[in-house]
Amino acid sequence: MHQPNFGDPNVEIRRIRKQCVEAILPLFDDSEGPGFMTRTIEHAETLPHIMDFTRIRCLESFFALIRRGISNVIEYNENHADFPLSEGQVVSYMTKWLVFCALWGIGGSMNLQTRTAFGEELRNSSTADMPSQAANVPLLDHEVRVEDQAWHLWKKRVPTVQIEPSKVIEASTVISTVDTCRHQEVLCSWLSEHRPFLLCGPPGSGKTMTLMATLKMLTDMEMIFINFSSSTLPDLILKTFDHYCEYKKTPQGVVLRPRQLDKWLVVFCDEINLPDEDKYGTQVVIAFLRQITEHHGFWRSSDKQFVRLERIQFVGACNPPTDAGRHPLSARFLRHTPLIFVDFPGPESLKQIFGTFNSAMLSRLPALKGSAEPLTEAMVEFYSRSQQHFTADQQPHYIYSPRELTRWKYAIYEALSAVEGVEDLVRLFVHEGLRLFEDRLVHPEEKEWCNEALDEVARKWFPAMDSEKALRRPMLFSNFIKKDYVSVSQEELKHYIEGRLRTFYEEELNVQLVVFDTVIDHILRIDRVLRQPLGHLLLVGASGVGKTTLTRFVAWLNNLQVF
Repeated sequence: MHQPNFGDPNVEIRRIRKQCVEAILPLFDDSEGPGFMTRTIEHAETLPHIMDFTRIRCLESFFALIRRGISNVIEYNENHADFPLSEGQVVSYMTKWLVFCALWGIGGSMNLQTRTAFGEELRNSSTADMPSQAANVPLLDHEVRVEDQAWHLWKKRVPTVQIEPSKVIEASTVISTVDTCRHQEVLCSWLSEHRPFLLCGPPGSGKTMTLMATLKMLTDMEMIFINFSSSTLPDLILKTFDHYCEYKKTPQGVVLRPRQLDKWLVVFCDEINLPDEDKYGTQVVIAFLRQITEHHGFWRSSDKQFVRLERIQFVGACNPPTDAGRHPLSARFLRHTPLIFVDFPGPESLKQIFGTFNSAMLSRLPALKGSAEPLTEAMVEFYSRSQQHFTADQQPHYIYSPRELTRWKYAIYEALSAVEGVEDLVRLFVHEGLRLFEDRLVHPEEKEWCNEALDEVARKWFPAMDSEKALRRPMLFSNFIKKDYVSVSQEELKHYIEGRLRTFYEEELNVQLVVFDTVIDHILRIDRVLRQPLGHLLLVGASGVGKTTLTRFVAWLNNLQVF
């Protein structure tokens, strides 16, 4: 075995790099027909991608990850100078790492389902040692570690955390899942190369959260946000530079670098595909970013000098280009930017996230501590069923994201103080589910499906409850009559609202309203949202049905002003 001499580190590093490259070269060999990599790229080309598939973009992403693998070998040998990796170990690691790179570099722009199928194709076509299929775990759920050159499950990296009840409503609380661990590993590889990359995915999929969690792991980077719009121009980026960077004259010309010494500035461009095209079909701000990427600087218009950038890196996030108002990004720009599609978390990840939150919430109530798991299972199951049953093809606003589960969690948390038993918890769970999911539905048969599905899920996961008490309709929650937000009867509410309406007529509006069941429902729904922190809602209905009048009445009840 070759014993490295790190007295001349450059020579040793070059040797290791050559060794790593030689280990994976056979997989690029097309002398006896299409090799592994050729077949992989040709197969990937036939699969759907979130943005237009181009070989140059996918190969750039792929080789960026390959370089990360070589760095892993170099770092390991430097830290274990007495027992470096042997030639056979390097071959074992690099051939497996190449499969990992193909999965995430070439398949990174696929959605979760397609990427999983692509991984299984790689497993079947690769000559490297692959994880066993007996456990029925997809290749996507595995990583390669340089320490033992073996495949490991991602879920073993996921820490089990317990949070304080007060952390449940903090937006900054991040729960690690298999999805976040996988994405962080890939993003770290690209960030270490200081190259621009894109995160693409639907709203609420966790793009920003994933990037922020990744940057927390890298102490030498600071992130700033720029929100793009349809009218964004390069001036916005230049003004941002003025706040966080400084221009320095050097013998090599003008240099722009961050004010903080020894730190990289990561410029996070949110909604990067929103800017409109000009009459020539060019997104000016994207062309500006391409110039910076290709030439590592830009021409300053004030004095016609070229400004070179140091320690500044761009990262973008966007919704899929098929969404309304989005524009496809130029292929000239995309060839420089590795792309990863951040899909909605799968059911297991959702259970992990909201199971942690629910355990923290119910820890304050000894009688309900054991209900955290069934509550989580019920929430995730109903959410998944609704997501599959209602699609944007039926109605444009039938879009479901994990934000629904977050709102569900917030609503239950705010009303927990008055919950005494399992029946109360289930009734609160069903009511808030109806408000979040049923209220957006258009047709009566859709609302009926929602009610039946919620009852079914509740009975499945809370079999010991008193169904008659917990699921009785109508389900009306309010704090009008009692101090706490609790279930109340329709008659009590009707009597209270009629009394308050008489005062409202005298003080605000000289128009009489007839109080019937639907009016009570709408008043409670509007009140529920207005009482929430940063609560907002959109009332949709024909002209003259009472949207404005009811909103004014509820605002008056809560001592709020209407503008």
